[in-house]
Amino acid sequence: MSGTVFVDLAATNDGVVTEQGDVCVIGAGAAGIYLAVQLAGKGLNVILVEAGNIHCCDASAVGFDAQFETAFYPGATVGRFFGVGGSTSRWGGQLVPHSRHDLREHSNGFDTWSHIVQTAAAEAEIVLARLGWHDGADFSAFAHRQLGDVGKVLDSAGFDVMASLFLPFQKKNIAYLLKQKSSAQGRLKVIYNAVAKAWVVGQCSATDTRLKQLLAVSNNGNQLEVSANRFVIAAGAIESARILLELDDSAPLPVIRRGSAIGCLLSDHLSLSIADVAPDSLSRAIDLFAPRFVGDWMRGFRFIESSLSSDAPRVFSHFIFENQNSGFALAKELLFAMQGRRWPKVSVSAVASGMTGLLSLGYKRYCQSVLHIPADTPSHLQMDIEQQPVHTNQISLASKRDRYGRRIAKINWGINDKDMENIYQNAQRILNKWPGKAAGLPELLPTVTGCNAAKPHDAYHPVATCRMGDDAEAVVDGNMKVFGVENLWVVSTGVLPGAGTANPTFTMLCLAERLVHHMDANRVA
Repeated sequence: MSGTVFVDLAATNDGVVTEQGDVCVIGAGAAGIYLAVQLAGKGLNVILVEAGNIHCCDASAVGFDAQFETAFYPGATVGRFFGVGGSTSRWGGQLVPHSRHDLREHSNGFDTWSHIVQTAAAEAEIVLARLGWHDGADFSAFAHRQLGDVGKVLDSAGFDVMASLFLPFQKKNIAYLLKQKSSAQGRLKVIYNAVAKAWVVGQCSATDTRLKQLLAVSNNGNQLEVSANRFVIAAGAIESARILLELDDSAPLPVIRRGSAIGCLLSDHLSLSIADVAPDSLSRAIDLFAPRFVGDWMRGFRFIESSLSSDAPRVFSHFIFENQNSGFALAKELLFAMQGRRWPKVSVSAVASGMTGLLSLGYKRYCQSVLHIPADTPSHLQMDIEQQPVHTNQISLASKRDRYGRRIAKINWGINDKDMENIYQNAQRILNKWPGKAAGLPELLPTVTGCNAAKPHDAYHPVATCRMGDDAEAVVDGNMKVFGVENLWVVSTGVLPGAGTANPTFTMLCLAERLVHHMDANRVA
């Protein structure tokens, strides 16, 4: 954004920096940057506080340790980055909304999934336009246009096909939004190397607390004091929950509504290959389902069962192409370097061996608008299934403190027997429905043969740690306001009650867009 001010707290000579704004946002990842830019565009003065540096690094480098009680949870380490841009400095940039496939039968009262799906549908086009896509939210229509009769065959077999969007590489790191020009009257200041550490709390009423000030610190001891009318925690599902837990733990009296299950029900997508594409069907799988290009945007296909029982877990599947072409590897490194704002790590020999493949990629990309995948590339049908929500999978506070004096996150997470049973049953059902070679689709060779199959990996999509709802255990309401605190919101994938049938980032951005409308319509003097 034109006029965005960047401040390195660690480099200031003042020792203590004081700021005041309409809104203070904690966390400069996808949600925080999107929200801050749009609020400033509405004329509000926004302070965006980021724990990491201007460039991104992993959690351990910034000093955010975690303690694992049982199984190691990669979503807390490998899939988590800090700095201006956050995990978007490393992610694949895939955008797809949660949809009607996430709805299940619900009794009277607030239906969280219905609210989330309706919000995604209402805000999808405006979010896409803000990210640079102006062809509408055609996730289903594009897939059916591209697949034609094959799409009809899949429909008849009980599959809906969706075409996700992948951000262009120059836009995958969401930090680019901070550099866009704007004529807004608002002010946006980004203060990085500033780790949220403590809060100044005041009583608002007999039931609600009001936050007055955020206190942050840099790794060299410099301090930041931010006073604001409203505060938004957008620090990711894990860190947002840890911040809420520490806020409640450090206050003289409980701040957040008693009973709110902060950190509980931590879950993710469980991802694994459920079938190999038969060798004589590899070229057919590539012809049908290789990613397409529309301008600088790439589109991929995924399959969701059109009708399921009310108690069925949410699941989707898609083809994985193990492209080992040297040109693809070279292009991937060059583009990921651009995304992470770093120099590429390539040798002279890698450049030399990859040039032919790079030319093939360019020809397919610019002349045929498809991703070049050699005809003999091994391919698999990948299934992503939401994890069974259980209270024992949770984030709590450890007694150990990090270098900033904050209690670190204690993570208890695992894949249980019910998860493994769900994987087997859903894989079998999907493969039994697959039309196969006789219907003009690739032949699939099942690889999941029983509940004792190797355990899957998580997809780095942590959810449910700050769950939205209206029940006694919900942490935030439908507007993502924290129960018990008048002026505190959470915008992260943690508000989702489960992983659902989509990568969570796009739905999170739609929820952030809805919060922008809400805050703009309910300004605080």
